Amino acid sequence: MKTKDLLMDEESLFKDENVFTPNYIPEDFVHRDSQLEEIGLSLKPGLRGVNPVNALLHGPPGTGKTTAVRFIFDKLKEASGKLIPVYVNCEDFSTPYSIFARIYEAVLGVSPPSTGKPLEDVKERLFRQLKKEDKGIVIALDELDRLFLEKNVDRVLVDLLKSHATYGYDRVGVIGIMIKDDLMAELDEKARSVFNPGRVLFPQYEPGEIRDILANRARHGFYDGVLDDELLDDIVDKTHCKGDLRVGIDLLRRSALLAERDASRKIEQGHVDKAFGSLSEFHRDEASSKLSEEERSLLDIITECPGRMSGYFFMRFREKTGAGVKKYNEIVKRLEKQGLIKAEYKKGVRGRSREIRLS
Repeated sequence: MKTKDLLMDEESLFKDENVFTPNYIPEDFVHRDSQLEEIGLSLKPGLRGVNPVNALLHGPPGTGKTTAVRFIFDKLKEASGKLIPVYVNCEDFSTPYSIFARIYEAVLGVSPPSTGKPLEDVKERLFRQLKKEDKGIVIALDELDRLFLEKNVDRVLVDLLKSHATYGYDRVGVIGIMIKDDLMAELDEKARSVFNPGRVLFPQYEPGEIRDILANRARHGFYDGVLDDELLDDIVDKTHCKGDLRVGIDLLRRSALLAERDASRKIEQGHVDKAFGSLSEFHRDEASSKLSEEERSLLDIITECPGRMSGYFFMRFREKTGAGVKKYNEIVKRLEKQGLIKAEYKKGVRGRSREIRLS
Protein backbone atom coordinates (compact mmCIF):
# COMPACT_ATOMS: atom_id res chain seq x y z
CA MET A 1 0.00 0.00 0.00
CA LYS A 2 1.36 3.42 -0.95
CA THR A 3 2.01 6.00 1.73
CA LYS A 4 -0.62 8.32 0.26
CA ASP A 5 -3.22 5.57 0.72
CA LEU A 6 -2.55 5.34 4.46
CA LEU A 7 -4.92 7.00 6.88
CA MET A 8 -3.20 9.12 9.53
CA ASP A 9 -4.08 8.59 13.20
CA GLU A 10 -6.06 11.81 13.48
CA GLU A 11 -8.02 11.19 10.26
CA SER A 12 -11.30 9.35 9.76
CA LEU A 13 -13.34 7.89 6.92
CA PHE A 14 -16.51 9.12 8.61
CA LYS A 15 -17.89 12.53 7.82
CA ASP A 16 -20.76 11.78 10.25
CA GLU A 17 -20.77 8.33 11.93
CA ASN A 18 -24.18 9.06 13.47
CA VAL A 19 -25.69 8.42 10.02
CA PHE A 20 -25.13 4.69 10.57
CA THR A 21 -26.71 4.46 14.05
CA PRO A 22 -30.24 3.13 14.82
CA ASN A 23 -31.57 6.48 16.06
CA TYR A 24 -30.63 8.42 12.92
CA ILE A 25 -33.62 9.84 11.06
CA PRO A 26 -32.78 10.77 7.43
CA GLU A 27 -34.07 14.08 6.17
CA ASP A 28 -34.69 12.52 2.77
CA PHE A 29 -36.66 9.43 3.80
CA VAL A 30 -37.27 7.70 0.45
CA HIS A 31 -39.38 4.85 -0.93
CA ARG A 32 -42.03 5.06 1.76
CA ASP A 33 -44.16 7.92 0.42
CA SER A 34 -47.47 6.04 0.41
CA GLN A 35 -46.91 4.71 3.94
CA LEU A 36 -46.00 8.18 5.25
CA GLU A 37 -49.13 9.57 3.61
CA GLU A 38 -51.33 6.97 5.31
CA ILE A 39 -49.78 7.65 8.71
CA GLY A 40 -50.18 11.38 8.18
CA LEU A 41 -53.85 10.97 7.28
CA SER A 42 -54.47 8.98 10.47
CA LEU A 43 -52.98 11.82 12.54
CA LYS A 44 -54.76 14.65 10.74
CA PRO A 45 -57.92 14.57 12.92
CA GLY A 46 -55.70 15.01 15.99
CA LEU A 47 -54.45 18.31 14.58
CA ARG A 48 -58.07 19.46 14.33
CA GLY A 49 -58.76 18.78 18.00
CA VAL A 50 -60.36 15.32 17.85
CA ASN A 51 -58.91 11.87 18.42
CA PRO A 52 -56.49 10.54 15.77
CA VAL A 53 -57.36 7.41 13.80
CA ASN A 54 -55.58 4.31 15.11
CA ALA A 55 -53.09 2.61 12.78
CA LEU A 56 -51.17 -0.66 12.64
CA LEU A 57 -47.83 -0.70 10.79
CA HIS A 58 -46.75 -4.22 9.89
CA GLY A 59 -44.14 -5.88 7.71
CA PRO A 60 -40.80 -7.75 7.88
CA PRO A 61 -37.90 -6.45 10.03
CA GLY A 62 -35.80 -3.65 8.57
CA THR A 63 -38.48 -2.21 6.27
CA GLY A 64 -38.67 1.30 7.76
CA LYS A 65 -41.64 1.01 10.14
CA THR A 66 -39.95 2.56 13.18
CA THR A 67 -38.06 5.13 11.10
CA ALA A 68 -41.30 6.21 9.41
CA VAL A 69 -42.98 6.83 12.77
CA ARG A 70 -40.00 8.72 14.16
CA PHE A 71 -39.84 10.78 10.93
CA ILE A 72 -43.53 11.70 11.19
CA PHE A 73 -43.25 12.41 14.93
CA ASP A 74 -40.32 14.79 14.35
CA LYS A 75 -42.37 16.69 11.75
CA LEU A 76 -45.33 16.71 14.13
CA LYS A 77 -43.28 18.31 16.91
CA GLU A 78 -42.15 21.04 14.50
CA ALA A 79 -45.59 21.72 13.02
CA SER A 80 -48.01 21.71 15.94
CA GLY A 81 -48.36 21.73 19.69
CA LYS A 82 -51.93 20.42 19.49
CA LEU A 83 -50.94 16.76 19.26
CA ILE A 84 -48.26 15.24 21.51
CA PRO A 85 -46.40 12.27 19.96
CA VAL A 86 -44.97 9.64 22.32
CA TYR A 87 -42.82 6.71 21.21
CA VAL A 88 -42.72 3.57 23.40
CA ASN A 89 -40.60 0.51 22.65
CA CYS A 90 -42.47 -2.41 24.21
CA GLU A 91 -39.30 -4.48 24.42
CA ASP A 92 -38.16 -1.99 27.08
CA PHE A 93 -41.59 -1.12 28.53
CA SER A 94 -43.90 -4.15 28.49
CA THR A 95 -46.10 -3.75 31.60
CA PRO A 96 -49.11 -1.42 31.80
CA TYR A 97 -47.45 0.61 34.56
CA SER A 98 -44.11 1.05 32.76
CA ILE A 99 -45.89 2.09 29.54
CA PHE A 100 -48.02 4.69 31.30
CA ALA A 101 -45.01 5.90 33.27
CA ARG A 102 -43.17 6.45 29.96
CA ILE A 103 -46.15 8.40 28.56
CA TYR A 104 -46.48 10.36 31.81
CA GLU A 105 -42.82 11.37 31.62
CA ALA A 106 -43.17 12.50 27.99
CA VAL A 107 -46.22 14.66 28.77
CA LEU A 108 -45.36 16.08 32.19
CA GLY A 109 -41.59 16.18 31.81
CA VAL A 110 -40.97 14.19 35.02
CA SER A 111 -41.31 10.57 36.08
CA PRO A 112 -44.31 9.59 38.22
CA PRO A 113 -43.69 10.14 41.96
CA SER A 114 -41.68 7.22 43.33
CA THR A 115 -43.97 6.74 46.30
CA GLY A 116 -45.67 3.54 45.23
CA LYS A 117 -48.41 5.35 43.30
CA PRO A 118 -50.76 2.83 41.69
CA LEU A 119 -51.41 2.73 37.96
CA GLU A 120 -54.84 4.36 38.33
CA ASP A 121 -53.26 7.41 39.98
CA VAL A 122 -50.69 7.74 37.16
CA LYS A 123 -53.43 7.53 34.51
CA GLU A 124 -55.63 10.07 36.31
CA ARG A 125 -52.80 12.62 36.56
CA LEU A 126 -51.80 12.02 32.94
CA PHE A 127 -55.25 12.46 31.40
CA ARG A 128 -56.08 15.37 33.71
CA GLN A 129 -52.95 17.19 32.49
CA LEU A 130 -53.78 16.54 28.83
CA LYS A 131 -57.32 17.77 29.36
CA LYS A 132 -56.04 20.89 31.14
CA GLU A 133 -53.61 21.68 28.30
CA ASP A 134 -56.32 20.96 25.70
CA LYS A 135 -53.98 18.70 23.72
CA GLY A 136 -54.36 15.38 21.98
CA ILE A 137 -51.87 12.53 22.18
CA VAL A 138 -50.73 9.77 19.83
CA ILE A 139 -48.74 6.85 21.23
CA ALA A 140 -46.59 4.61 19.04
CA LEU A 141 -46.29 1.15 20.59
CA ASP A 142 -43.29 -0.37 18.82
CA GLU A 143 -42.65 -4.13 19.09
CA LEU A 144 -46.35 -4.54 19.91
CA ASP A 145 -45.79 -8.30 19.57
CA ARG A 146 -44.18 -8.20 23.02
CA LEU A 147 -47.45 -7.12 24.66
CA PHE A 148 -49.19 -10.13 23.11
CA LEU A 149 -46.52 -12.44 24.53
CA GLU A 150 -46.77 -10.81 27.96
CA LYS A 151 -50.60 -10.96 27.83
CA ASN A 152 -50.80 -7.20 28.46
CA VAL A 153 -51.99 -5.98 25.08
CA ASP A 154 -55.75 -5.96 25.82
CA ARG A 155 -55.43 -4.01 29.03
CA VAL A 156 -53.02 -1.43 27.61
CA LEU A 157 -55.17 -0.72 24.54
CA VAL A 158 -58.38 -0.49 26.54
CA ASP A 159 -56.80 1.72 29.22
CA LEU A 160 -55.56 4.11 26.53
CA LEU A 161 -58.53 4.15 24.22
CA LYS A 162 -61.36 4.06 26.79
CA SER A 163 -60.00 6.98 28.81
CA HIS A 164 -63.11 9.00 27.98
CA ALA A 165 -65.29 6.63 30.00
CA THR A 166 -63.31 7.05 33.23
CA TYR A 167 -61.46 10.34 32.88
CA GLY A 168 -63.54 12.30 30.38
CA TYR A 169 -60.64 12.54 27.93
CA ASP A 170 -60.99 11.08 24.44
CA ARG A 171 -58.25 12.57 22.25
CA VAL A 172 -56.00 9.49 22.20
CA GLY A 173 -54.64 7.68 19.15
CA VAL A 174 -52.47 4.56 19.02
CA ILE A 175 -50.02 3.46 16.33
CA GLY A 176 -49.04 -0.18 16.72
CA ILE A 177 -45.84 -1.45 15.09
CA MET A 178 -45.25 -5.16 14.61
CA ILE A 179 -43.94 -7.74 12.18
CA LYS A 180 -47.06 -9.84 11.53
CA ASP A 181 -50.59 -8.52 11.78
CA ASP A 182 -52.15 -11.96 12.30
CA LEU A 183 -51.77 -11.53 16.07
CA MET A 184 -54.63 -9.04 15.92
CA ALA A 185 -56.99 -12.01 15.88
CA GLU A 186 -55.93 -12.72 19.48
CA LEU A 187 -57.29 -9.42 20.83
CA ASP A 188 -60.36 -9.78 23.02
CA GLU A 189 -63.60 -8.29 21.76
CA LYS A 190 -63.35 -5.08 23.79
CA ALA A 191 -59.77 -4.30 22.77
CA ARG A 192 -60.50 -5.11 19.12
CA SER A 193 -63.49 -2.78 19.18
CA VAL A 194 -61.67 0.24 20.61
CA PHE A 195 -58.46 -0.25 18.56
CA ASN A 196 -59.82 -1.23 15.11
CA PRO A 197 -56.76 0.19 13.27
CA GLY A 198 -56.17 1.08 9.67
CA ARG A 199 -53.43 -1.24 8.44
CA VAL A 200 -50.29 0.03 6.71
CA LEU A 201 -48.06 -2.59 5.09
CA PHE A 202 -44.29 -2.08 4.83
CA PRO A 203 -43.04 -4.62 2.25
CA GLN A 204 -39.40 -5.62 1.88
CA TYR A 205 -37.27 -3.17 -0.08
CA GLU A 206 -36.36 -4.02 -3.66
CA PRO A 207 -32.64 -4.06 -4.61
CA GLY A 208 -32.88 -0.69 -6.38
CA GLU A 209 -34.53 0.86 -3.33
CA ILE A 210 -31.88 -0.61 -1.03
CA ARG A 211 -29.18 0.87 -3.26
CA ASP A 212 -30.76 4.34 -3.15
CA ILE A 213 -31.00 4.26 0.65
CA LEU A 214 -27.49 2.89 1.29
CA ALA A 215 -25.94 5.24 -1.28
CA ASN A 216 -27.66 8.12 0.50
CA ARG A 217 -26.30 7.00 3.89
CA ALA A 218 -22.81 6.61 2.42
CA ARG A 219 -22.99 10.07 0.84
CA HIS A 220 -23.94 11.70 4.14
CA GLY A 221 -21.77 9.53 6.38
CA PHE A 222 -18.49 9.01 4.47
CA TYR A 223 -16.02 11.33 2.83
CA ASP A 224 -15.77 11.21 -0.96
CA GLY A 225 -13.93 8.20 -2.36
CA VAL A 226 -14.37 5.97 0.70
CA LEU A 227 -16.82 3.55 -0.98
CA ASP A 228 -16.82 2.73 -4.69
CA ASP A 229 -19.89 1.67 -6.68
CA GLU A 230 -18.78 -1.95 -7.10
CA LEU A 231 -18.53 -2.49 -3.34
CA LEU A 232 -21.81 -0.68 -2.78
CA ASP A 233 -23.46 -3.15 -5.18
CA ASP A 234 -21.97 -6.05 -3.22
CA ILE A 235 -23.33 -4.64 0.05
CA VAL A 236 -26.74 -4.16 -1.61
CA ASP A 237 -26.75 -7.83 -2.69
CA LYS A 238 -25.85 -9.01 0.81
CA THR A 239 -28.53 -6.79 2.32
CA HIS A 240 -31.21 -7.99 -0.08
CA CYS A 241 -30.24 -11.60 0.66
CA LYS A 242 -30.79 -10.98 4.39
CA GLY A 243 -34.04 -9.07 3.73
CA ASP A 244 -33.22 -6.45 6.37
CA LEU A 245 -32.06 -2.91 5.55
CA ARG A 246 -30.44 -2.61 8.98
CA VAL A 247 -27.90 -5.23 7.92
CA GLY A 248 -26.73 -3.00 5.07
CA ILE A 249 -26.46 0.11 7.23
CA ASP A 250 -24.50 -1.78 9.89
CA LEU A 251 -22.32 -3.36 7.20
CA LEU A 252 -21.35 0.07 5.87
CA ARG A 253 -20.26 1.18 9.32
CA ARG A 254 -18.38 -2.01 10.25
CA SER A 255 -16.57 -2.13 6.89
CA ALA A 256 -15.38 1.45 7.37
CA LEU A 257 -14.20 0.72 10.91
CA LEU A 258 -12.15 -2.22 9.62
CA ALA A 259 -10.69 0.01 6.89
CA GLU A 260 -9.75 2.59 9.52
CA ARG A 261 -8.09 -0.12 11.62
CA ASP A 262 -5.97 -0.99 8.57
CA ALA A 263 -5.20 2.73 8.05
CA SER A 264 -6.80 2.51 4.60
CA ARG A 265 -8.32 5.59 2.99
CA LYS A 266 -11.08 3.52 1.38
CA ILE A 267 -13.13 0.40 2.01
CA GLU A 268 -11.79 -2.72 0.27
CA GLN A 269 -13.54 -6.00 -0.59
CA GLY A 270 -11.78 -7.77 2.28
CA HIS A 271 -13.24 -5.27 4.75
CA VAL A 272 -16.77 -5.91 3.47
CA ASP A 273 -16.39 -9.71 3.56
CA LYS A 274 -14.92 -9.72 7.06
CA ALA A 275 -17.55 -7.31 8.36
CA PHE A 276 -20.35 -9.41 6.88
CA GLY A 277 -19.00 -12.59 8.49
CA SER A 278 -18.66 -10.98 11.92
CA LEU A 279 -22.06 -9.30 11.56
CA SER A 280 -23.84 -12.60 10.86
CA GLU A 281 -22.09 -14.23 13.81
CA PHE A 282 -22.95 -11.28 16.06
CA HIS A 283 -26.65 -11.44 15.14
CA ARG A 284 -26.76 -15.18 15.84
CA ASP A 285 -25.04 -14.74 19.22
CA GLU A 286 -27.24 -11.76 20.10
CA ALA A 287 -30.42 -13.67 19.27
CA SER A 288 -29.24 -16.72 21.24
CA SER A 289 -28.33 -14.63 24.30
CA LYS A 290 -31.91 -13.39 24.56
CA LEU A 291 -33.43 -16.87 24.64
CA SER A 292 -34.75 -18.49 27.79
CA GLU A 293 -33.51 -21.94 28.76
CA GLU A 294 -36.70 -23.54 27.38
CA GLU A 295 -36.50 -21.57 24.13
CA ARG A 296 -32.88 -22.62 23.65
CA SER A 297 -33.81 -26.25 24.37
CA LEU A 298 -36.48 -26.28 21.67
CA LEU A 299 -34.19 -24.51 19.18
CA ASP A 300 -31.50 -27.14 19.83
CA ILE A 301 -34.02 -29.91 19.12
CA ILE A 302 -35.12 -28.24 15.87
CA THR A 303 -31.48 -27.70 14.86
CA GLU A 304 -30.78 -31.44 15.24
CA CYS A 305 -33.66 -32.52 12.96
CA PRO A 306 -35.01 -29.55 10.97
CA GLY A 307 -37.95 -29.93 8.62
CA ARG A 308 -40.05 -32.34 10.71
CA MET A 309 -43.64 -31.88 11.77
CA SER A 310 -44.59 -30.01 14.92
CA GLY A 311 -45.83 -33.11 16.75
CA TYR A 312 -42.38 -34.72 16.59
CA PHE A 313 -40.74 -31.64 18.12
CA PHE A 314 -43.39 -31.41 20.82
CA MET A 315 -42.78 -35.00 21.94
CA ARG A 316 -39.01 -34.42 22.09
CA PHE A 317 -39.50 -31.11 23.89
CA ARG A 318 -41.86 -32.66 26.46
CA GLU A 319 -39.40 -35.48 27.15
CA LYS A 320 -36.62 -32.97 27.71
CA THR A 321 -38.47 -30.30 29.73
CA GLY A 322 -41.78 -31.79 30.91
CA ALA A 323 -43.64 -28.79 29.41
CA GLY A 324 -47.18 -29.08 28.02
CA VAL A 325 -48.58 -28.25 24.61
CA LYS A 326 -49.62 -24.70 25.59
CA LYS A 327 -46.09 -23.80 26.68
CA TYR A 328 -44.68 -25.46 23.57
CA ASN A 329 -46.92 -23.42 21.26
CA GLU A 330 -45.98 -20.18 23.06
CA ILE A 331 -42.27 -20.91 22.56
CA VAL A 332 -42.76 -21.80 18.89
CA LYS A 333 -44.51 -18.45 18.45
CA ARG A 334 -41.65 -16.58 20.17
CA LEU A 335 -38.95 -18.28 18.11
CA GLU A 336 -40.90 -17.56 14.93
CA LYS A 337 -41.40 -13.94 15.95
CA GLN A 338 -37.64 -13.56 16.45
CA GLY A 339 -37.03 -14.93 12.96
CA LEU A 340 -35.18 -18.03 14.18
CA ILE A 341 -37.61 -20.62 12.79
CA LYS A 342 -40.36 -20.93 10.21
CA ALA A 343 -43.54 -22.84 11.01
CA GLU A 344 -45.68 -23.55 7.92
CA TYR A 345 -48.94 -25.47 7.87
CA LYS A 346 -48.94 -28.61 5.73
CA LYS A 347 -51.67 -31.14 5.01
CA GLY A 348 -50.88 -34.34 6.92
CA VAL A 349 -52.41 -37.66 7.90
CA ARG A 350 -54.34 -36.16 10.79
CA GLY A 351 -55.25 -32.92 9.08
CA ARG A 352 -53.21 -29.71 9.02
CA SER A 353 -49.97 -29.64 10.98
CA ARG A 354 -46.94 -27.36 11.04
CA GLU A 355 -43.64 -28.19 9.43
CA ILE A 356 -40.90 -26.44 11.42
CA ARG A 357 -37.57 -25.39 9.93
CA LEU A 358 -34.73 -23.10 10.86
CA SER A 359 -34.99 -19.70 9.18
